[in-house]
Amino acid sequence: MPCSHLFGNNMLDDVKARLYDILNGISGDPVGQAVTAFIIALIVLNVAVAILDTVEEFSQFSSLFYSIELISLIIFTVEYGLRAWSCTADEKYRRPTVGRLLYLITPYALIDFVAIFPTYIALYAGVSAVDFLILRSVRLTRVFRVFKVGRYNTAFETVERVIYARRNELFLVYFLGGIVILMAASFMYLVEFRNPSGAFNSIPKTMWWAIITLTTVGYGDVVPATALGKVLASAIALTGVAFIALPAGILGAGFIEEFEKMRDPMQTSKKKLSNFSVADEIRKFAKLRDDALISDAEFADQKAWLLQRK
Repeated sequence: MPCSHLFGNNMLDDVKARLYDILNGISGDPVGQAVTAFIIALIVLNVAVAILDTVEEFSQFSSLFYSIELISLIIFTVEYGLRAWSCTADEKYRRPTVGRLLYLITPYALIDFVAIFPTYIALYAGVSAVDFLILRSVRLTRVFRVFKVGRYNTAFETVERVIYARRNELFLVYFLGGIVILMAASFMYLVEFRNPSGAFNSIPKTMWWAIITLTTVGYGDVVPATALGKVLASAIALTGVAFIALPAGILGAGFIEEFEKMRDPMQTSKKKLSNFSVADEIRKFAKLRDDALISDAEFADQKAWLLQRK
């Protein structure tokens, strides 16, 4: 439901709320869908240009790439400004100054900033003022624009929720992984410190080998020379299989739990209604409707129930 029906009594508030709905894909009308599709296409185009700009064979298209970059920069800057201006339509950012500051430090707003700010440096600094290699590195940060797509895809929100919900388990796994790497490096150093290659003559050097082995990458540039070292390396490599499987299992269980919640959105919403505003709940169900997780009739029933509770 467009938040203009929920907030604001004057025309400016209505315009702001309508703009906020369109930019965030809440309204679900053709205008919002068209804006979303356009922004996604522009992001994909910019990422492609950033990649092709590093290929010498495409240097003859540099002027075209520059034009695309300039036009995109203007569009993304306007989008960033409109988002910052209209964010006060959301109840979380209702206070004009504090609310906008809070919005500007949200993950998506920071991604928007990182996606456009380095481009200004690259376009206006000039090669004479900045070393070409540094300039190219700064321009390559345009690839960050691909993360803006996450704003328009609920799948990214699902990933965020799963990682946040499982953050303690993931921290424990990686903490234990660090201990395993240190122990593997220490044991291998004790066995192989006389290795003629000199790759195991200190624990920090051996840690490189331990990380590569435990992550099952196995570059092969550093190998043990003694029989005991090879036996120990085999055991460490097998341990690495379990080390990789643990985070995958934790995240897999988290996704299953999240999908179960998504299958019963109405029950979950009613249980948590006290923690959210009515407007936020309506936006949530609008997204579920737009993603075809619930029908239009279910959305209408839920919206009526929420407004009645309001």
